[in-house]
Amino acid sequence: MHSVLDYLRRYADLVLERYRDPYHGTPLFFDGFDTFTGRPVVWRNVDGTPWEPSNLASQQNFFRFLVCLARLTGDERYAQAARDAIAWHFQHVDHGGLLTWGGHSFIDLRTLRAVGPENKHQVHELKHHYPYYELMHEVDPQATARLIKGLWNAHIDNWDSLELSRHGQYGRSLDEPGLWSAPQRADLDLLREARGLSFINIGSDLIYAACMLFKLQGDEQALSWGEFLAWQYVRSRHPVTGLGVYQFNRPEKREEPPTDENAHNFTWSFFGDRAHRQFGPEYGDVAKEAWVLFKMDEEALNGPEGIYGESALTQMLMARELGEQGRRLRDWTLDGLDAWARYAYVPESNEIKPMFADGRDLTGEVFRRFGYYGPKGKTFIRRPITGMVFLSYATAWAVSRRATLWPTVCAMARNFGLGDWDPEDPAQPRSIAVPQDVDALLLSAVMEVHRATGAAIYLELAQKLGERMFAQRAHRGAIVASEHHTYCRLDDPEPLALALMLARLQGCDEGLPVLRGYGGYIHGDAMLADGTCRNIQDIKAIYTQTQA
Repeated sequence: MHSVLDYLRRYADLVLERYRDPYHGTPLFFDGFDTFTGRPVVWRNVDGTPWEPSNLASQQNFFRFLVCLARLTGDERYAQAARDAIAWHFQHVDHGGLLTWGGHSFIDLRTLRAVGPENKHQVHELKHHYPYYELMHEVDPQATARLIKGLWNAHIDNWDSLELSRHGQYGRSLDEPGLWSAPQRADLDLLREARGLSFINIGSDLIYAACMLFKLQGDEQALSWGEFLAWQYVRSRHPVTGLGVYQFNRPEKREEPPTDENAHNFTWSFFGDRAHRQFGPEYGDVAKEAWVLFKMDEEALNGPEGIYGESALTQMLMARELGEQGRRLRDWTLDGLDAWARYAYVPESNEIKPMFADGRDLTGEVFRRFGYYGPKGKTFIRRPITGMVFLSYATAWAVSRRATLWPTVCAMARNFGLGDWDPEDPAQPRSIAVPQDVDALLLSAVMEVHRATGAAIYLELAQKLGERMFAQRAHRGAIVASEHHTYCRLDDPEPLALALMLARLQGCDEGLPVLRGYGGYIHGDAMLADGTCRNIQDIKAIYTQTQA
């Protein structure tokens, strides 16, 4: 595997030499680059202005990779490059401790200005980002603590009711002595109405941040509030099935909805719970946004994978790192994964049944009216699980050894082409196999099973997966999705997964950062190459571009 390490090192050298700020001499990185032309990736605003993004939130996997590479090579300049970028951002926070980063805000490296789609650079958003707080803490412990407190301060609009908004406010004053001092009310109404939408993708980032502050600095208030927020999602699960939830509140109805379904605002949350508006007449009280366990479509940013994929993975990793202090977080997450496997997972096809949280299979049923979740006449369909869900279940089993999860892990492994794993004996798979297509999630899942069992056969499988993934993705000096893909995205998790595999093979992976997710994104209106404007997510619209 020396050739893999040599290539990863050359790739890192390329990025450090060519894709740090060439205009102002700052230590900031571009988010990605065109592997054919060498030019940095561009986000074109709706007015045609080209921005060259440097989004710290879209570089956290890359920073983790650099730290792993420093361990593997003994060359500290890789980790130092990441620290330098973080230090620059800590010198440019707002007075509430927040950074210019996330789903709607980033630095245009050409001008060094804060920008954002639709001029949303004054809106703070993290969703399944899970920043590398450990490295931030190395750089500046005080600034890291202030950042985490600032995140909570920016996204909690009402501490008494724990009203949470996915869009946080920059510029909100941070009164640290008063932060987290409100009483944690046990009498909060279940699925209460609120203006903010408590999506679990922002909630899990806040839970993770609070738990990390406890891990790094022993802040018990932070851990208490992280658990209290996690409990809001748990206590809002369906009382019979234990399924859900994507959010723990219902959108407050502030106006009567338009009667014309062609109105541009017909599906807005201003008019109350969108699931109940669309499905209530047929499905009754279970038709709530909080209890939706189906995806709107393949491109949707939400769905049950947000609950049982990224959020569950992060909470299980956090529980492992916290030990006994993470027991409640661990058990809540395990119970949720058990319930979803029981009601929703189809092991024969590796698919998930569409349902509300009551567990009724809606496969084949037809939408009776237009609404937020799709047009009239659309059919509820089963969808294949993602590699993130597989990684989540494998990690949950590895952390807990809960016996009920292992048969599900085996079924998923078989369906992903990883061989026939024994449901009765985790340490002795009947066979192993390498699928045609490999990504960081499959490799990481196998690494988790090896970590739990210590069985050499899983490490052998991990090495074979890494070799195939490397052969598929190492092109033109970069790591790309395939030889035809145009752009290298620095935050793709494959370099990190490869580095962690090499460290495991060398026996030097203890204490290295783990893979926590896909990484960051930019989301909003952009001008496309043909001059039209469309709402896009960069990791789907830009980084999926290919050349023949």
